[in-house]
Amino acid sequence: MRRRNFLKTLLTLPVVGGGMMFRNPLSLEWNQAAAGSGQKPILIVIFQRGGNDGLNTVVPFGDPRYRELRPNIAIGEPGTAGGAIDLDGFFGLHPALSPMNTLYKMGELALFPAVHYPDATRSHFEIQKLLEGGATSLQKDGWLNRYLAASPGDALLRAGAFQQAIFSLQGEVTVPVVDASTSNAWKGSANHDEQILRDIYTQSRQEKLFQNMEQASQAGLETLELLQDLDPSAYKPSEGITYPATRFGRNLKRLAQLIKAQMGLEIAAIDIGGWDTHVRQGGHEGNHANRLAEYASGITAFYLDLMLERENILILTMTDFGRTARENGNQGTDHGNAATWMALGGRVRGGIHGIWPGLQEDQLYLGRYLAHTIDFRDILGEILDRHLQAASPATILKGYQYQPVGFL
Repeated sequence: MRRRNFLKTLLTLPVVGGGMMFRNPLSLEWNQAAAGSGQKPILIVIFQRGGNDGLNTVVPFGDPRYRELRPNIAIGEPGTAGGAIDLDGFFGLHPALSPMNTLYKMGELALFPAVHYPDATRSHFEIQKLLEGGATSLQKDGWLNRYLAASPGDALLRAGAFQQAIFSLQGEVTVPVVDASTSNAWKGSANHDEQILRDIYTQSRQEKLFQNMEQASQAGLETLELLQDLDPSAYKPSEGITYPATRFGRNLKRLAQLIKAQMGLEIAAIDIGGWDTHVRQGGHEGNHANRLAEYASGITAFYLDLMLERENILILTMTDFGRTARENGNQGTDHGNAATWMALGGRVRGGIHGIWPGLQEDQLYLGRYLAHTIDFRDILGEILDRHLQAASPATILKGYQYQPVGFL
């Protein structure tokens, strides 16, 4: 059975959302020509699922209470074995983030050590829906999908969710889901079309994220045809660049390939999990350090691979929440409050942003958690306004009038 007929029979494909962002089955060449006439700014959002421990990511070694609260897992001062990488005499990077120190020195990495919102929940499910909904009340769609709906474009592949359906991209505009580490929807695959579509059908059945199957199938067919014009085995990163051989690394590598193909991609969302470090978190070595090492090597490879495009690219890293200021009895940390976010790009004003709230008992939120000094919606609003140039950031953020953080 030919691919088109088989797909029309299934009437289903992996998508996020319910509306149509695609118009006609366009060739790769057409998309490249359209994108070449004026590529829009590109935003990549990376979500660290599980709640990354910000205090051991951007380390406040200059706060005298930091090591008191964490006798077993604290990162040492700069200059000691396994110590933090000094940034400004007060903050340092976890040593596993050493690849990103180059980006910081370039002045293109912004760090936000205390991001959250008032009276926040500490439930993974709720907080992820809130952050990706771009509001402090539950929404039916994600902030990135609302941006796409409010800023129409002609490119066939305007946005993509990598690895799994991601709520920030759910909504009116249909967005394909591509797991680049396992997807067969690429040129050069050894499998037949039927197997490709069977894999896609399985993903769609699991996600249940579309209402109009016929529209979704057409959208998926166009995406499939587009992706098959790219051969991942033939992609060569820039000289000297090596991506981590992990799912996260493979997704970043495929994303770099799509951006270099100049298809008009504007938005991409990627997950990296494993940050819920309740037990045996470790300090400069251990579970948390391993997650940070994969994250840092992947992002650094991706950014250096796209050095020529970086003036038009912004990478935002977000996470559920931070962790408790004090380590727990299992040498781990529990769900907390303020978290460390990061932004990276050619037009980013690098450095540490936001006021440090402090770790003294009377400075902690509810006596246990790092207080926030930057509202997450202020970061999203600045991105919408100054990077994506959205006409009405407040509308996308459900009425919230953002206050500039100053990193763009």
